[in-house]
Amino acid sequence: MAAPSEGDTASLLPDLPGGPLQAYRARASFCWKELALFLEGEDMLRLKKSIFSALEDDPLFARSRGHELSLEKHRELTFLRCKRVLGRALLRVEDMVQNPLSVLTLITCLGTYDWSLAQKFLLHLLVFGLAIYKSGSERHLEYLPKILNMEIFGCFAVTEVSHGSNAKAIRTTAHYDPATEEFILHSPDFEAAKFWVGNMGKTATHAVVFAQLYTPGGRCHGLHSFLVQIRNPKTLLPMPGVMVGDIGKKLGLNGVDNGFAMFHKVRIPRQALLNQTGDVTPEGTYVTPFKDAKQRFGASLNNLSIGRAVIVAMSVVNLKLAVSIALRFSATRRQFGPTDEEEVPVLEYQTQRWRLLPYLAAAYALDHFSKWLFLNLAEFQQGLMGTDRSTRQAELGREIHALVSGSKPLASWTAQRGIQECREACGGHGYLAVNRLGDLRNENDPNCTYEGDNNVLLQQTSGYLLGLLELRLQGGARLESPLGTVDFLEAYPDILDQRFSCPSVAGCLESSVPLAAYEWLVCYLLRESVQKVNQEKRSGISDFEARNNSQVYRCRSLALAFLELTVVRTFHEYVHQPSVPPPLRAVLRRLSALYALWSLNQHTALLYRGGYFSGEQAGKMIEDAILALCAQGSPWRFAGVARHTDFVSQQLKDDAVALVDVIAPPDFILDSPIGRADGELYKNLWTAVLQEGQVLERASWWAEFSASKTHVESLKSRL
Repeated sequence: MAAPSEGDTASLLPDLPGGPLQAYRARASFCWKELALFLEGEDMLRLKKSIFSALEDDPLFARSRGHELSLEKHRELTFLRCKRVLGRALLRVEDMVQNPLSVLTLITCLGTYDWSLAQKFLLHLLVFGLAIYKSGSERHLEYLPKILNMEIFGCFAVTEVSHGSNAKAIRTTAHYDPATEEFILHSPDFEAAKFWVGNMGKTATHAVVFAQLYTPGGRCHGLHSFLVQIRNPKTLLPMPGVMVGDIGKKLGLNGVDNGFAMFHKVRIPRQALLNQTGDVTPEGTYVTPFKDAKQRFGASLNNLSIGRAVIVAMSVVNLKLAVSIALRFSATRRQFGPTDEEEVPVLEYQTQRWRLLPYLAAAYALDHFSKWLFLNLAEFQQGLMGTDRSTRQAELGREIHALVSGSKPLASWTAQRGIQECREACGGHGYLAVNRLGDLRNENDPNCTYEGDNNVLLQQTSGYLLGLLELRLQGGARLESPLGTVDFLEAYPDILDQRFSCPSVAGCLESSVPLAAYEWLVCYLLRESVQKVNQEKRSGISDFEARNNSQVYRCRSLALAFLELTVVRTFHEYVHQPSVPPPLRAVLRRLSALYALWSLNQHTALLYRGGYFSGEQAGKMIEDAILALCAQGSPWRFAGVARHTDFVSQQLKDDAVALVDVIAPPDFILDSPIGRADGELYKNLWTAVLQEGQVLERASWWAEFSASKTHVESLKSRL
């Protein structure tokens, strides 16, 4: 692709307003526009701009301050906005097919504005709609135009009151009746009610419902999905035999109507079965292209992998927004100083930089990883929808499942901790609702739970790694995978013999050093996990109990360390590729090194316990390297660092504001007075406080209170 002209760049990335942030922007070691173009590409930047402009120019998306919407009004507004987004056709179907990242961009742009809107849109179009497209067949294609024009509105119903993570144990049933060629959908009791289903509460007319499929004779063929009408599209009244409703207010995301449904012997046509993984003939014979029941089950729940990959990207967006707000605040908020007459920005303090800059680096590293993961998942999905039944395709499916299962916990927990740190780093102003950090915290929180509890998902990742090593030990199979994420394990015994040998802090400033340490750590935890599982089995307990007793401090730690290693590796390889423009290499490599060292530092105890680190200098060097990368651009005072100026002549503190300019959305979308691009902290805060409404008026209840006989009597009468 040809480089965009100066005029194109100006229209895509207009100059930011002058103001208090200009001093930091002037000290940056790179051009923020050049970095944005390199990371996103012209096409994605143009798509982002068109989405953000469409929202800002439409009165339906106007920001309102001064009052809270009722739950009913909030959901109505979110539904109308979702309809408007679909009507605007911000992204064509052919664009989605040609460039899968455009789908992710659309979802994350909508979420950057409002996650309730993004969730509602995602659940209807890409979860419900894609499930029909991928899991159904030609007979279901008639529904796709109705989905696009919202003639019908959908939801995806897997979870039940008593079963979420254990999808195999779902209790909703679908018995086939060959006499009428219908399935009889039934919820045996309230515990089997579909629950927590997004869009089901008020607005969904149709649902993809997962149920245990039974054929005549009482044989169960396991979990299958069915397209079920739950409401009349014209009246929104429930269909006969369907009890459907709203589960009420949540801690966040209240623009989405999460609901429940129970089915009392509801008859649906045979064709309602989404039959990509299994079908039933009119006579009642079950047929499936899968010989392995486990493979069929995995394919039937394939949409969950897409959902988890999107959650990774959603978590990254939340982290980006939080660090954008907190770092712009930190660059303009002045407190204390070398003299009583001079106050300095709080970003100048080592503690503030140590708190925030690693999360900025994490946002960049995880953002790259989430896109890499989504593209590989899209490739795998295309293979599934085609005729690819190769060994590589099966291995790719297992690898991606392990990566998706582990990356959702890593990204959502990193965002959870990061948002809280950003909130605290903004002091009292961070606690003011108008500055958005509280909403980000609440709306990120469910990312840790839905589409699979984080701790449960990590067992999928550790199980994959344990299984690979077991195959190697049993049959001598090579330890490798299609994406190469486990190939380093081929040197498993040799890696365990390695020790930390970096001679100075300067040597730690390349992400290759923590990368090597991470490879050792994963090998060590893999050995520890295998030994623990085998020890448990030798005690005479079942395999289930052995795995259960090996999670804490072993398998769980293994899964997280493996995902951290994978993120570190993919970002390290990305920033060291020859195509990185020379002016951007230093800052990207600093980000890569900081994320790797900061993440690794959380495992210092394990590195010492396993013998990779020895002596106090190893741990100190890692800490000093982290602080050095967060330091200012003046000459460093860390031993050995001055000789390494070919790698870094300036540190991330002076680049922080420019790095935020790359990832922060326009002010209308960011919607945080203390995070606006002009840096006019107190002017923007004052304007926002006034807009909150009646701040200068007397409390409405005061007149009645003061007119009563005595304050005490008035108070008594109110109690």
